[in-house]
Amino acid sequence: MQEKADCGSELTLSHSQAQTVGVPANVDFSVWPKGEPNSAYAQYFIGNSYLAPLDAEHGGPVNVTFEPGCRNNWHIHHKSVQVLICVAGCGWYVEEGKEPLMMRPGTVVAIPAEARHWHGAARDSWFQHITYMTNVEEGASNEWLEPVTDAEYNKLPGSQPGSADLGTTDPEFVELFDRFAFTDVTSQTSTHLDAHTRFICNLATLLGCQGIDLYGELLPAALDAGVTPVEVKEIVYQGVAYLGLGRVMPFLKATNTVLSQRGIALPLPPQRQTTDATRREAGTQAQVDCFGEGMRDFWKSGPEDSRHINQWLAENCFGDYYTRTGLETKTRELITFCFLAAQGGCEPQLKAHIAGNYHVGYDKDFLIAVISANIPYIGYPRTLNALNCIREVEASQK
Repeated sequence: MQEKADCGSELTLSHSQAQTVGVPANVDFSVWPKGEPNSAYAQYFIGNSYLAPLDAEHGGPVNVTFEPGCRNNWHIHHKSVQVLICVAGCGWYVEEGKEPLMMRPGTVVAIPAEARHWHGAARDSWFQHITYMTNVEEGASNEWLEPVTDAEYNKLPGSQPGSADLGTTDPEFVELFDRFAFTDVTSQTSTHLDAHTRFICNLATLLGCQGIDLYGELLPAALDAGVTPVEVKEIVYQGVAYLGLGRVMPFLKATNTVLSQRGIALPLPPQRQTTDATRREAGTQAQVDCFGEGMRDFWKSGPEDSRHINQWLAENCFGDYYTRTGLETKTRELITFCFLAAQGGCEPQLKAHIAGNYHVGYDKDFLIAVISANIPYIGYPRTLNALNCIREVEASQK
């Protein structure tokens, strides 16, 4: 028996998509048994749960299964620590006064004694965790409190009724999109793009086209595929130089939400390599690295009334962002290509950065693979515009 476990995807993850992005598509009860209905504690749960003791004779760990949307009441473990290990599906651990933690297979939580908390499944996913008690002192007990209200539960990201499951409301569209985006496109581009690179390009593209909802859904899959939290933050930070903070701020907040849900401590380690005294010179060198020696004095060129903008390009765009660690210069030039292709209307700058991508080592076929991989997110017109820009740069270099 298998049950679907999507963990709140905007486009309900098909089996093929789940295999592509590394997200479990099913809870397989032949791996971790579902067990029997949790009738003894049913009064403390909203929805159905099941218990499968793993070593009942000796009071060992228990596998607890929650149906989608099921959660237990607020409760407190006095004089003992409860450990939760997610083994399948997707769920939540919520401790009073802290950010909710999304639990996926491999997530481990040690719940401190006296902490007021609850745990349960995501709205559209079955959820299994193993639980056991440790650091048990004399007089240890469990205090059950009030139920988790719908209002509290619906505050969780993606938990609002009807907000996520397009697989229920638009199944035909989901099948169409999944087949194209996660079979046709990935097969066509796999020669040039590994999953890590493809996700980096997809995330930068969604910033460029302002696809905030899909960005929030794709980010966990990107992290599962090996894109690091630092790389994600650097993509978002660099987007400010090409999109402006007005368009990037929602993505920064969404990124922080996902990272916090995964238990990743913020802020991340600093990546800055320049000072106020060195940023202009370092930025100029980054421009030279991307475009050639002709950029050496670009910062002091141009009409006098706008020369400060060229200086800021060296100091801020390249000196503040391109010099940071976390992404190689080559990758930074690639995500800039994605920003510009996705937002459209900036073809002169796009052509300049196509030439920059060539200068750092990418070629025509690679860039065509990148824009092909991004077609599902930006559509054909902007893709064809980017392709025309590549053709024009190719022609100019012959």
